[in-house]
Amino acid sequence: MGFELDSKRGVFNHYGVRTTDQKFGGNVDDEVIKFAVWTFDYDDLPTYGTSNLQMVIPANARILSAKLEIITGFTSTSTTTDLLVGLYTSAGVAIDADGLITAAQATQTTIATAGNVIDGASGTPGALINVTIGATAGELVVAGSAADLTAGRARLIVEYIKAGI
Repeated sequence: MGFELDSKRGVFNHYGVRTTDQKFGGNVDDEVIKFAVWTFDYDDLPTYGTSNLQMVIPANARILSAKLEIITGFTSTSTTTDLLVGLYTSAGVAIDADGLITAAQATQTTIATAGNVIDGASGTPGALINVTIGATAGELVVAGSAADLTAGRARLIVEYIKAGI
């Protein structure tokens, strides 16, 4: 946002988005809808932790969407490994282990093809889609239904609204 001063009249020209009290509608900024993005490999899946390095979805946030983009297809020795994508507390307590993307959505078939985008709201949606995550902040955990992944890379994009905004 910028201003320009007209030297003859001493009048400011305003450039950029002007915010309002939202009563009448208008442009919103990134303070309302937030995005969290994780990119990970098969041998370094996101998990909860106590190091404060993990991205945290704030307490009482409402998850609008979760999309898993397969960058490199996942393979496993059993060829039956699905992915579970959910949120845990930093202490390792499950908020919902597959609340963002379920194993039925991220099957071995769908995660095996690069370019696939798996939507957590498709079919039977994940339990956290369009609801709040509860009174505790959540950290992403991605887990295979079996511990035999041998390749794969993906990006998860979670869209959410912070509580009270």
